[in-house]
Amino acid sequence: YPAREGESLVLRYNNRPVPVFPDDRTVVLGGDESHGHLISFGCKDKTVFIDASHYLADGMGIDPVMKSLIFSYVSDRYGKEGIDFNRIEMLGGSACEQEYAYPFSDIPVSTEEIDVALKTPEDVYALDGEAFDKGGLYAYHLRLPQGKMMQTASSSDGSPVSFLSVMLYRALHRLDGGIDKPVVAHVQHQYRAALRVPACRHSLVSYIPVTLPPRLKEWDALRQNTVVRGQVILKGCPAADISAVMRLVNAFPSEATFDKKREAMADYAKSSIRGKTFGISYVGKMDWCGLERYVEDLNAYIGEKHTKNMLIIEVMTVGEDFSLTFMQGGRGRKYLDAFMEEILSFGIPVSLVGEEEYRLCDTVLAL
Repeated sequence: YPAREGESLVLRYNNRPVPVFPDDRTVVLGGDESHGHLISFGCKDKTVFIDASHYLADGMGIDPVMKSLIFSYVSDRYGKEGIDFNRIEMLGGSACEQEYAYPFSDIPVSTEEIDVALKTPEDVYALDGEAFDKGGLYAYHLRLPQGKMMQTASSSDGSPVSFLSVMLYRALHRLDGGIDKPVVAHVQHQYRAALRVPACRHSLVSYIPVTLPPRLKEWDALRQNTVVRGQVILKGCPAADISAVMRLVNAFPSEATFDKKREAMADYAKSSIRGKTFGISYVGKMDWCGLERYVEDLNAYIGEKHTKNMLIIEVMTVGEDFSLTFMQGGRGRKYLDAFMEEILSFGIPVSLVGEEEYRLCDTVLAL
């Protein structure tokens, strides 16, 4: 757990047990309910719940824990046949240094910033607040065949992220023929490749703002996909990534007081969520090591407390399917239905397999 020593932050070993609950409760991470840990677990019916703070890790950092849990259960109940358990981190094993080492130590020291084109506009298209019932965070779970969507996305010069971004952009224009402001998608992006730390479990995710102006509504999906992919390639190149990391590191200068760093972190968090119409995240096809036949669905729940009327799509892979979690600030199917209609218009089957109001864990740091 993190502890303060003067103006520095150090890590201490927490020997209190990690909480495991026989239900789907959400607790405050870092507090008494979680025994000071930044992760907790629950199990209800046939679903395992993992609450984890981004202070601890991002989705790729939690992935080994998730697979270890599933393997522990599956191997005891059904055996190890058909599972490549040599590539699964066993419970009780030790982590290699690359997993927890400070990831920014070897980045080139430079004050030069890469100025990439297509900066985020100040006036961005906002969603209709009346489309949501304000009842809390709400999620719709969609499933569609991975092979069919990849085939369609590739034929239109797209990736899963660019294709789904275009589908939602087209859906917004389907609903509102008078859109006169750019739609901005925040596409999840990570810095592991640029920092050369593929095994790092720290939270190394950020986003790339992709701007889709109104004039693109007249274009076909192929050209719209090209616009999205072009911006992701341009703004996510290694030079741009290192520049972005340097700006982030410089935002928290080592000589600053602890309170100044805390203030800078709050300002950075608020500024990072401004100016977007929707967010979309996809980490790539997951390597399940043969466990996928035991997993029916995988859903990642996120949300941003400072964002009103949000739309966020998390894309995960389970077996031969994509599992989409379509999240918004309240119940309401206006945008969901238009999004599904757009996907169906390209000949891709998509089904709604569940919906629910969900909760997010709060996090406190005893600093």
